[in-house]
Amino acid sequence: MEITGSSIRRVDAETALPVTVIKTEDLVKQGVTNVEQAVLRISANQSNFGASSAIGGTTGGKAEADLRGLSGPTGTNSNKTLVLLNGRRIANHSFDAAAVDLNAIPLIAVDRIEVLRDGASALYGTDAIGGVINFILKRDFTGVELSGSWQRPQKGSGGEIQRASVVAGFGTLAENRFNLLFALDARKQKALMATERAFGSTGIMGTSGSAIRAGTSGTAFPGDLNGFEPTAPGCAPPASVPVTNSDGSISCRYDFSRDVDLLTENEQLTGLLRGTLAITPDHKISAEYMRANNKSTARVAAAPTSHLMLASSPFFPAGATPVDIDPLIPFFDLTDPNPGGPTMGGTANWRQIPAGKRTSGDDTTTERMVVDAEGTIGRFDYRAGVGRSQNKSVASVKRGYVNDGMMQQGVWDGIINPFGPQTAAGQAAIDAAQVVADTVIGKNTLDFADFRVSGELFKLGDHMVGAAFGAEHRREKSSFENTDITAQLGSLGLDPNGDTTGKRDVNAVFAEFNIPVMKNLELTLAGRYDKYSDFGNTFNPKVGIRFQPTPQLVIRGSANKGFRAPTLYEIYQPQALTFTTDNYDDPVLCPGGNAVAGTSPGVVCGQQVMQRLLGPVANGQSASALSPEKSMSYSLGLVFEPMRNVSVSVDYWQVQIKNMISPLPEQEVFASAGRYASRFVRCSQVAAGQVPGISLSDIDACANLTATQDPIAFIDTPNENLGELHTRGVDVSANWRSGASEYGVFGLGIDGTYITRYKYQREKGGAFIDAAGAYSDNAPVFRWQHTLTATWNQGPWGATLSQRHKSHYDDQGGAGKVGVYAIWDASVSWTGIKNMVLTAGVNNLMDKDPPRSLQVTTFQRGYDPRFTDPLGRTFLVRAAYKF
Repeated sequence: MEITGSSIRRVDAETALPVTVIKTEDLVKQGVTNVEQAVLRISANQSNFGASSAIGGTTGGKAEADLRGLSGPTGTNSNKTLVLLNGRRIANHSFDAAAVDLNAIPLIAVDRIEVLRDGASALYGTDAIGGVINFILKRDFTGVELSGSWQRPQKGSGGEIQRASVVAGFGTLAENRFNLLFALDARKQKALMATERAFGSTGIMGTSGSAIRAGTSGTAFPGDLNGFEPTAPGCAPPASVPVTNSDGSISCRYDFSRDVDLLTENEQLTGLLRGTLAITPDHKISAEYMRANNKSTARVAAAPTSHLMLASSPFFPAGATPVDIDPLIPFFDLTDPNPGGPTMGGTANWRQIPAGKRTSGDDTTTERMVVDAEGTIGRFDYRAGVGRSQNKSVASVKRGYVNDGMMQQGVWDGIINPFGPQTAAGQAAIDAAQVVADTVIGKNTLDFADFRVSGELFKLGDHMVGAAFGAEHRREKSSFENTDITAQLGSLGLDPNGDTTGKRDVNAVFAEFNIPVMKNLELTLAGRYDKYSDFGNTFNPKVGIRFQPTPQLVIRGSANKGFRAPTLYEIYQPQALTFTTDNYDDPVLCPGGNAVAGTSPGVVCGQQVMQRLLGPVANGQSASALSPEKSMSYSLGLVFEPMRNVSVSVDYWQVQIKNMISPLPEQEVFASAGRYASRFVRCSQVAAGQVPGISLSDIDACANLTATQDPIAFIDTPNENLGELHTRGVDVSANWRSGASEYGVFGLGIDGTYITRYKYQREKGGAFIDAAGAYSDNAPVFRWQHTLTATWNQGPWGATLSQRHKSHYDDQGGAGKVGVYAIWDASVSWTGIKNMVLTAGVNNLMDKDPPRSLQVTTFQRGYDPRFTDPLGRTFLVRAAYKF
């Protein structure tokens, strides 16, 4: 057999590399319904990118894997774990081309998951710095298997999951010389609203002003006019709550967490068709087509906005002081009712609640077509293939996103009321401004051809030297289009002129040798040379050692270099404006949280600000401006089998990465505002035309520009090579299985990962930040994670009890600790009817809520949705029948 991490086929599967094998049938018994859930049960995985990230973000609804958490707390995606299907690549998700969308894997057709917890660029090339997750499909399957499952949380009606699948196989290679496999899997999940769970239903985490500001927005409804709050001092609870500013004035803050989804509405349909023909017993050819479609719908709070308003408007707040707004009128394409003289009015900062929640959709399709030939010639095995994989994702708006120009005109004309209930005409104007359209279209295509051969070269002592040689060609293409309508959807922060395309060719050769140095001692040498058409070439070697002094003990270790090439999206990313994840005080206009004279606290204090994201090409640099990330990895471990049916493994690992590719973290920009003063672009600079492609009307905050108040338009954070990341830790695995007894067969296993060190730099040459066991920038790093599983089988009965455990960590901003998250799942299966399997179970058996967190990185508040399950106690049933 061939094991992930080596191209040399061998009988002994325990190689020099730490590989974990997970059987899909075991996951199904635990209520796993898609690949994202499966990967979350890998203890070495610390991905912070899943389905919940689609809520409030342009992610395409994707889910990613991140072994060792190497994308870092500053990372905007998971890009250092290579995901393979049957040992070959799948096109990365098109919205950032950084990683494979796990929703593209047809779980129903997967036989097992092999997880290589070691760097593997010497064999697979880019992206394999943290390891490899290889999904191995069923082979030579015969018969027809139908299955259906249902999961429903005990609380509320949201979050219910329904799934149905069919797998059919015809013919065997041994008897019929052919096999045809067909698999189809459909999954549907209902949305879970924040109001259905107390722990996620509010962003107000305390009574102090700072606690209220941290989890709320300064743009509320009813709105304010130039900082004047018409509804103060009481505001309009529960959505709009008061907070006292340093000067004693009152600002109304919006508790937007009440109006978000905790889980998206989601539909997945995956299918696989593969035919295999044995030309001779030693040669076979196969053709495979895989297609996966993932649709998600997400809802977040109504959009914040700012609009110019005339003092003559019937909705102009009583008690507000009109100001001259002449300087801003031309930038918003409005007609001046008093040309030649001062036009009195103000800027209304308000939340567009009358337009409804912002509802967006993502429709992503991944396809892969492969023709593969494999066989044996003499003592050599060969495998060759050609194919294409493509990911296309379309983002759309469905409700709550309104045409900015029409809304501004409605406020200007005195039809739309930013400060209270709408008239019939006002609501009609808002309804007419609703936009339902596609907004972003991304496409990523991967064409490939590969060949490899492996076998025994010659005899060295009493053993043979094994070797593998291979070559690979890839052509990558990426395109990204912001549709024209995005020019009128300011809350999306997309530039309609920011369309981009890119392509490149990659050619590679590799070799691997397995050398028996002496009895029970093997040395593995591997190396790969990659040549990229855009940035050059790279060579990455690897050495591994396997020593078996006794039949019960294996000592293993490895050292290797790795790399990650900048993705086409990172190179060609178009200019885009998006909100920062956290709230900040303007370092000039609100130093120390105190607004300076002539400014509005609701504009310059405790606010999200815009940040500009773009790649080097869009920033006027060459495509080679980004250098590849480079890594060094080491591992040393042992596998011990003291007796039959008992095994224990311990592996120490260490990874160092240089040239991390990322935008400069927003936290660093504000923490070192003096050093990065040039990164702050103010509204006056935009008004003066100093930023190509961006106008004052593109940035709502700039509607508050006055002679004394010059807000931040955006902070400038292009993609660049930053600092280093150093991490190390220990993987632990132990498994025991009893012999048969009158009480049945028992099993117990644990897989865990402990991180002893995790530190990184926000900038090249900067100070290292210790992140192990703490929330840093955008995400926490868990020191300890494990999956514990106990099984029992007797006759037709079987039972599984498992625990998923994450250790505590220091919360964002050092605001206390986020508690341990450990939940138990239990299931029972029965096979008393021939060819039928019935399963019933309970996930989150103890109905444990996610631990409280004050993180403000995601739209959901009160807990961290990326690492916890908000469903609570959930009941599941499943039935499968094979003909």
